Amino acid sequence: MRKEKIHQLIIAKLQDDLAVAQQAANTAHATATHEESVAENKYDTFGLEASYLAEGQSRRVREFEAALASYQNTPPKHFTDQDEVAVFALVTLEAEDGSERRLFVGPEAAGFKFLLDEQEVLVITRRSPIGMKLMGKMVGDVVALVAGNGEKEFEIVEIE
Repeated sequence: MRKEKIHQLIIAKLQDDLAVAQQAANTAHATATHEESVAENKYDTFGLEASYLAEGQSRRVREFEAALASYQNTPPKHFTDQDEVAVFALVTLEAEDGSERRLFVGPEAAGFKFLLDEQEVLVITRRSPIGMKLMGKMVGDVVALVAGNGEKEFEIVEIE
């Protein structure tokens, strides 16, 4: 059930972000193509700048659409403590001081944070520095991650 909840939370967030990005792209496109955006002289770059913004916003919409599709087209995967960390794994890390961090390895949407059982979960991807260190690791393995001003060692205590 928890994995389905995570999946739903990420999909809902991506849908919200996509709607905002689509509105921004539409506004930028309207500004770029508005009759007042036509250059009056060679130094008037407003229309050109607006078209660059419209292209950037359109690219952002495509990225959100691809991220959303990557979650909608793949059901949540369930892991056991005998599995290696892979995409769709929920990983619990524990530091020497007993503090825990939870990371969800998603195909996209890195940086998104949400609460699960009153504990913060950070979405990372396998391409992120943390993701690259975690991929293929198992429960009991120790990984060194940047924390604060230096590195801190964490033990993988659970993979779901």
